[in-house]
This record gives sequence, structure tokens and C-alpha cells, in this order.
Amino acid sequence: MTVRTGDTGSVAVHEALTRRKYQTQDHKHPVNVIHHERATFGEQLADGIASFIGSWRFLIIQTFLVAAWVTINTLQVTGKIHIDPYPYILLNLAFSTQAAYTGPVLLLAGNRQSQKDRLTLEHAAHEADKADRQNVQILSAIKQNTTLTENNTEVTITILQHVETLVQEHIAEMVGAGKRRKTPRP
Repeated sequence: MTVRTGDTGSVAVHEALTRRKYQTQDHKHPVNVIHHERATFGEQLADGIASFIGSWRFLIIQTFLVAAWVTINTLQVTGKIHIDPYPYILLNLAFSTQAAYTGPVLLLAGNRQSQKDRLTLEHAAHEADKADRQNVQILSAIKQNTTLTENNTEVTITILQHVETLVQEHIAEMVGAGKRRKTPRP
């Protein structure tokens, strides 16, 4: 991968990807902590094997191995000695052994995934309950704030009415005082 030195964004992304590639990933989510970091050796092994068996890499490797096995034992590549001639009994035995171990390993991994799913659902339900409690508290605070605002509005209207009355009285006094002044002074 070529990274231009003048492009700091590309350099930062490249460094982050490099760090991530060579670091172990921290599992911060509580379910992942339980699922990954507290797993026994057998559980980790079952997860790893199931992950490998369910990959394209495994299918491609197995396809090439079977093709090579059939080719070597069908054609006389090894001379006159055939390790496993045509009904390929050893190959069948290998497949049977692989199936005998793959089934239980996949079941173990499936059980662990079911456990992780259950823990994820429990965690999500707990977080939803927590969010509901917070929403109730927020709605209660909003209702209290609305009540206080309405009370404040009523008090403000009363004060404005009182101020208006005082202004009217003051204007009346000023008008009365002005009429008295208009009268000639001795």
C-alpha cells in the first residue's frame, strides 16, 4: 500500500489500520467480555475451529487436498504404489473422521453463540429498562418545569396587570397635576 507523505489523513488511516492489525482487540461490550475474555481454552478452541471450518479458506484448501489425493492415486504419479486406490477408502475414512469431530465442534460453537445471543438480549433488555427509567425521570422533570412555567406566567400576568393599573393611576395623577398647573398662579 502506497501512502503519500503529504496526505496526513491517509497516513493516519494507514497507521490506525496497522495498529489494529497487530493489536489484540479489546472487547468493551459486557457481553463480549463474558464471551471472549472469560472463555475457557476449550471454548476458544471450538470457536477457532468452527470459524476456520466455516471459511472459504478451509473449503479451498480441502478442495485442493481432495483433488491432489484423487489425482495422485488415480494417475500413476507415485509409480506402481498407490496409497489409496480407487474407491479411496482412506479418503473416506479421513472424511468420516473429520465429520465425527466437526459435528460436535460446530455444536459447541453454536451453543456458545446461543449463550452470547441470550446474554446480548438480557443486556439489551436491561439497557432498555434503564432508558425507560431515565425517560420517566426526564418526563417528570419536563412536567415539573411546565407547571413552574405556567405558574410563572400567571404571576407575570398578575404583575403586568398591577403595573398597568399603577401606570394608569400615575398617568391620571400626571394629567390631574397638569390641569392644576394650567391654572394661572397668583
